[in-house]
This record gives sequence, structure tokens and C-alpha cells, in this order.
Amino acid sequence: MNALNKIREFDQSIWLDFIRRKILINGELVKRIKEEDLRGVTSNPAIFEKAIGGSDDYDTTIRALALQGKSADDIYAELAVADVQHACDLFRPLYDSHDNSGDGYVSLEVGPNLINDTEGTIEEGLRFWKAVDRPNVMIKVPATLEGLPAIRKLISEGVNVNVTLIFGLERYEAVAEAYISGLEDRVKAGGAIDNINSVASFFLSRIDVLLDPVLEKIVEEGGDKAKIAEPLVGEVALASAKKAYQLYKGIFAGPRWEALKQKGANTQRLLWASTGNKNPKYDNLRYVDGLIGPETVNTIPVETLDLFREQGKVANTLETNLDQVDEVLNALPKLGIDLQERTQFLEEDGGQKFKEPFAKLIDSIEKKRVQALDLQPVAADMQLGQYQQEVDAKIEEYKKSDFITGFWNKQADLWTQDAKAQESIRSYMGWLRVAETMVDEVGRLEQFAQEAKAEGFTHVVVMGMGGSTMAPIVFEKSFPKGENGLDVLILDTTNPGTVQEIEKAVPLEHTLFIVASKSGTTAEPLAFGDYFYEKVKAVKGDKAGENFIGITDPGSPFIETAKELGYRKVFLNFPEVGGRFSALTFFGLVPAALYGINVGELLARAVIMMRACGAYGPSDNNPGLQLGAALGVLSTQGRDKLTLVVPKSLSDLGLWLEQLLAESTGKEGKGILPVAGEHLGKPEVYGQDRVFVYVGYENEADEDNTQKLKTLQEAGHPVITIRMKDALDLGAEFFRWEAATAIAGAVLGINPFDQPNVQAAKTATDKIMKEVAEKGSLPEQEKALSEGGLDYYSSVSGGSAQELVQQFFAQAKAGDYVSIQAYLTESAAVNEETAELRQKIQDKLHVATTFGYGPRFLHSTGQYHKGGPNTGLFLQLTAGHPQDLPLPGRSYSFGTLQDAQAQGDLEALQSADRRTLHVHLGNDAAAGLKTLLAAF
Repeated sequence: MNALNKIREFDQSIWLDFIRRKILINGELVKRIKEEDLRGVTSNPAIFEKAIGGSDDYDTTIRALALQGKSADDIYAELAVADVQHACDLFRPLYDSHDNSGDGYVSLEVGPNLINDTEGTIEEGLRFWKAVDRPNVMIKVPATLEGLPAIRKLISEGVNVNVTLIFGLERYEAVAEAYISGLEDRVKAGGAIDNINSVASFFLSRIDVLLDPVLEKIVEEGGDKAKIAEPLVGEVALASAKKAYQLYKGIFAGPRWEALKQKGANTQRLLWASTGNKNPKYDNLRYVDGLIGPETVNTIPVETLDLFREQGKVANTLETNLDQVDEVLNALPKLGIDLQERTQFLEEDGGQKFKEPFAKLIDSIEKKRVQALDLQPVAADMQLGQYQQEVDAKIEEYKKSDFITGFWNKQADLWTQDAKAQESIRSYMGWLRVAETMVDEVGRLEQFAQEAKAEGFTHVVVMGMGGSTMAPIVFEKSFPKGENGLDVLILDTTNPGTVQEIEKAVPLEHTLFIVASKSGTTAEPLAFGDYFYEKVKAVKGDKAGENFIGITDPGSPFIETAKELGYRKVFLNFPEVGGRFSALTFFGLVPAALYGINVGELLARAVIMMRACGAYGPSDNNPGLQLGAALGVLSTQGRDKLTLVVPKSLSDLGLWLEQLLAESTGKEGKGILPVAGEHLGKPEVYGQDRVFVYVGYENEADEDNTQKLKTLQEAGHPVITIRMKDALDLGAEFFRWEAATAIAGAVLGINPFDQPNVQAAKTATDKIMKEVAEKGSLPEQEKALSEGGLDYYSSVSGGSAQELVQQFFAQAKAGDYVSIQAYLTESAAVNEETAELRQKIQDKLHVATTFGYGPRFLHSTGQYHKGGPNTGLFLQLTAGHPQDLPLPGRSYSFGTLQDAQAQGDLEALQSADRRTLHVHLGNDAAAGLKTLLAAF
């Protein structure tokens, strides 16, 4: 035990007189709570000036808030509130414990400019109390004459109050009276008082700093007064504190207090403040060692705290030498020193000492705020050729009708006149401002990532489908792992081979598994969670839950499951944000933070884009409107195949865009089909259904793609180019494309926030799985033929595999597309063979091709396949499962589930009158693909 631990034996609590985001995030504060019995935190404007103005910890947040149109004062308040909330959360277990003894509190001070403003103090105190929204926050109020009625009022309103800037004994008694009167007011109003706590912060070192020079001068002058003055040097502050404690014991006793105590009232403990020694002549711990006693608090700066831990002398000193206390205080008038007058000066001077750093802080924030307002997102270069005039007309039409104002006001009739559909639209537009909300979560996300690293985790497996995993895939592929990041893998397929590869790739004991499901009922992530929970349980037993976290919506049934299994944490996402619009929510940012990405900067870039898109007022060049209008108009003109071209470093951006665009727009026979990963060819292989979009980097020439796109543009194809500064601009791009997709939906006249046809494949799969449960096997499909180890299932006929394949692809015509759907283990060999197949189709048939692994695409492009225009030819590829995996608690395996999903989707496509060919490749998918390529 060190001195900080031992002091608890004397019922004194140590609070830290310091706060900064860094110590909240990096585990320092948590470590002090656990190892040093730290029991609270106090803050003040000077502390925040050092934390915010003296570091770059807050710069990205300041930018994000500035871009939202907030003033410097508003920004300070949000930063301070966020830090205090975070600290309150870290102390919450102590606060909730039976042994809190009035501890676990974090203090936030009203603005120093309100020091003589009663009503202003009450107003701001209540505002901060509601903003922090934590039961273990204390609002700091100065003990000025104007502050006393504010203290009484705030206590009567149920607010915890830390009364600050107490220097004199008379003022201390007035503070205690204000507290007790506030409790009595609350009792009269019928309110509870057992949950109210308050401390009276008595400032110490400043008393000696003020009086010691006066006393030392008297000593130097000699005479009788020198004899009186000499023993007082360095003793007035301690004597005042000890006298205050004796007053405390008397105040919180007797009939008046007993009446309140019967109703659960807590005493207003004395808190020793300004305990860092400012005189090199004195022992640096004099204001700590000298004032140890029960029912008190000592708030200590970091340096003093560390010194006391190592050198502190722990004993009950608060009531020693009490006979000398009155001698010291009574001697001052004999020297012509009016202590009350001097402490009044200290009060006024103390207020000024807070005003100056606060003004400096606000000035620092203001400079950063002004700089932020000049930030602009990367512009898209749109070369639309013959379509430019019509796109410009649509943009002008939307400007005249004030479309963007309605857009930000969630005006659902911009998309549809159907009342039920409008209600659905309004309930799913939370994505518009979710980046603002997530800015306040950055500190907690970074802290969680730091904790995971500190506890020995080395890997993260994100387990989900669709919107739950698309953004994490993009993050993992587009960024290098951060300096303190964990390796991140994503599991979004029921293919048993892939599940096995993930299992082999990670050390189970040191892997954090994320079960991500918005509804909490999605079959795949729940199956993944069950499988790996059993695996970890075999290693860690009942502590398996420590390796799992959940991300889901409030009210999800999964929350209770996670609680029962002892999950480390469950992040509650936002029900008003749909899966494909959730990149900038917990679904995207929890994995990003664990991977070591600067999520604060990512969000700041998103807010830059939000501002440009009209979030905080009109914007002349609205990137979301420009892109959305272009995509929508081009689609109505038959240019409905958005062909994404990217450098290798952004190869997986297409997965995210595929879901966003296809699932949002592919309905009512309309839609924009994203085409990602397709070989970029010469103009002659393309029809009149293409628009090309290049997303790359400013500092990466990518000359091959650039030259090909120039050729395509010269041939009359629309080409849009976006060059980001770096990967952090993905935050901005996520929002640009979300806004553009929603606006394109308005141009097309569809609801971009529903997915009416996704359920078809789920329903068919459920029916098949019911038959599996009853009969023990999948229902038989009618086979067209078997040849070369491959089985073919199709409505077209052919005497040989080559003829059947030829007949199937002969159905393709201009404007069609071929969708290759691989219910296979993802591998380099499969990717290579399917890429070759795509190029052959493109070269021979001049139609667009898409490729996706199943069941991943069922939660993304699956909507477009059934609800979009009937222009698709669907080649479904399956294979055997020689190393299948059982699913815990179920009568079927991963392989059976994947096969059922493939079969269910095939039935849904056929029910929608889509052209299909199912080829079963045998047990060796890569070899089977070679055979299929030969047939093609």
C-alpha cells in the first residue's frame, strides 16, 4: 500500500485537481482510480486552458464544432461537458458502490465571468447539470455574495454543488448555511435530498502566499510585533482549515441538521483546495500531510499527488495542535491584519485568476474556429458531356424549390407522396447528423481501444452482414494499422472455409470479437457469435464474455443475450440510421478506433462535407446535390451503370458503394447499379449505359486508369473524378455519397431508405431451413445436366455444358448486366478466375458485370437484383464443403446454412422472373471455375 491507499483508513478522499482528454483516453485516470484510490476529479477554467489551449488533443473536435456554426463559448462548453461526462463514466462504478462515501464525483465550473451574477450562475449551473446528464457531476459555484443564493437555489433543484473560492471562515459559514437552506427548500417542495452531495472548497496555499510576505516584513522590522508574527509565518492557512473543520462539526449537528439527516441528507464535506505548495521554503506536502482527517476531501494537482504517493506521511493531523489554531487566528488582529478583509481580496483576486486564463482559452478556440471555417471538401470534377445541361437544370430546379432546406428538415414528400412511406423516410434520416453526435463519442471510443490494447488483445474480428461490416472492410483495406491499433479481420459469410480461415488466423484468447447486428436478430452474426463464443469458452471458461462486444440498436433482443453471456460491452447504435448509412456510427467507428484510425479527424472531415452540403445554411457549391443530381439524371437517361474506378489502395471502397447505391435505388424497376472491380477497357466494349466515377488520391497519379478515363470521356462517356487528400477524407466521402444517393432517389422518385425486396430471399431461406429441420437435408433442385464434374441448374436447355452456357448468355442484350454470385470460400484463386470470366463476358457481350460473395451481397445488391430493372443475368456459383463446421445449438452446419441461402436467393430471383444459371463447381471451386471458363 502507498500513502494514497492508506489515507482511506482515515476516511479522507483524494480527488485529482486536473482533467485533460488524454488521461481519460490513455488509461491514466482509470489506473489512478484502481491503483491509487483516486475518488474524484475537480476542474476549473485554468485547468481547461492548459488542457485545451496548451495541447492539440482537442483540435479535430474544435474544427468539427466550428464547422457546425458554434461560437467559441459554445465550443468550450461542449469540450468541457464531454470531458466531464467521460470522467463521470469512469468514476461511475465507484459512485454506484456501497463504499462511495460521497465520492465518485467530477466537477465542472460555471464561467468565471458569472462570479458576481446570481441569475446567470443559476442559469448556467442548471444548463451544465442537464448537459452533462450524470448523477455524479458537481457544478462548481464561487462562494461570492452573489454566489450564495445561487448555491441555495441549485441545491433546492437537486443539483450537486462544489462551492469554490472559499478563503475565509465567515464565508464558509455562509456557504454551509446556503447548502442547508437549499436542502430545506427542497424538502418543503416535496423533493428527495438523499441523492444530493456538496463540498465546500477551502483554498489554502494562496492564504499563505498573501500573508507570509506581510508577516515576514513585520519579523524583519523587529520589536514586540515581530515576536507575535514569527510563529504565524506559514501557519495561517492550516489554522484556518482546522478551524473550519471544527465549525463543520458544529454546523452538521443539532436539531436542525438532525431533521434533514432523518430524510437522508449528506453533510457538505470540506474540500481542501489549492494544495500545491507555492513557497519553496515549505515542505511540498504541507497542505496534504497536515490536513488528514475524516469526512474531508483533498483535491491535489498531479505533481503533488505523485509526490504524496511516494513520500506522504499518513496520520490523523486535522485535529492536532488545536490550541494553537485559535492562537494563530487571534494573533492576526494584534498585528493589524484583518483576515476577513484579506480573504475578501483573495476571493476577488481568485476570480480574476480564473477570468484571465478563460479569456486566453476562448481566444485560442476562436482562432482555431475561424481557421476551420475556411476548410472545404475535395471537389468532384464532373465531365458529363451532352448530359451537363440537363444535370445543371435539375440542380437549378432544386435550388429554386429550396430542396436542400427540405432535405435537411427531413421533408419526406421530396421522395414520395405516400403517407406511410413518408413516415418510414423520416424515421430513417438520422444519418444526416449522426457525425455530430459521434464527435462527442470520440474520446470514449479511443479510450475503449486503449483499454483493449492494454488488456492484451491483439486481434479484432468484426462479425456481421451488410451495413454492419462494409465500412470496417473499407477501413481495414484503405488504412495501414495505427501505431497502437489491433489487427482487424471481418467475417461476413457463412462459408465454413472462410470461418475456419478466420479461426486459424487469430489467437482466440487475445482476440476481441464484435457481434454487429442492427436488429439483433440477423441470423449470420448471431451464428458467428455462438460459434466463436464456444471456441473461446473452451479456452477461458466462464470468462469467455470478456472477449466479446456487441453493436446493436436500443431495444434489440441481443442486448439481453450479451448481458447473460457476460459481454465486455454493448454499444447502442441509432435506430433512426439504416444499416447502409451507418459508416459513421458505432458500426463503422468502433472497429476503426480499434484498428488505430484517427476517428476524430475522420468525423471532422465528414462535418466539412456536411457543411458544404448545406447542413448549417445555404451552400453555393453543394457536393452532395451536384453528385446526386448527376447520378439521378444520368440514370433516367439510361446511364444507370455507375462504373467505379479506383487505385489498388481503394479496391474495397466498391463494396460499400455497392450496398449504398444498389440497395437504396434498386426498386420499383428503377435503380443505379454500381459496377466495381471490373477491368477498365476501351470505349468499344461499353454501351450507352455507363457513367464512370474515379475515386483516388491527389498525390497518386494512377496514370493507366487516368489515361483510359480520358479516352472514355473523349468517346462521349460521362466521367466524374474525385481525388482525396488522404484516406481520412473517406469520412467526407461517406457523407458525400450518402447525401448523393438520397438525392438521386428523389430524382428517380423512389424511397431510398427501404429495402422491400430483401426479405424475399430471407423468407425463401427460412422455408428451406424449416425443411432441413424436418427432413435433415436440403430440398432437391432440378438439374439441367452434369458434365466435367460440374452440375448445371437452369431454365434454358442445352445438350452440353457449352451449349447450355451459350444459351444462357445469348439472352444478354444492350443495357443488361451479368451478376456473378459466388457462394464460395473467398480466395485469390477464385478472385483470379472470376476476374477472367468477367473480362471475357465484357469483351464478348459488351455488358456490365458485377461480382459478389454470398451471402454478403444478399444484404446489399440483393435488393437491386430483385427490385431494380429486369436487366440482370444471374450466374450463381456454389461448391461442396469438404470441411464443414457444425453450428452450436443448431441441427445444421455453416455449409448447410450457406447452401440454403444460395437456394433461397435463387428461388427469389426466379420468382421475380430473373434469368438464372446455377453452377455447382464440386469440392474444388478454383478447378471448377476453370472448367466453367472453358465452357464459356
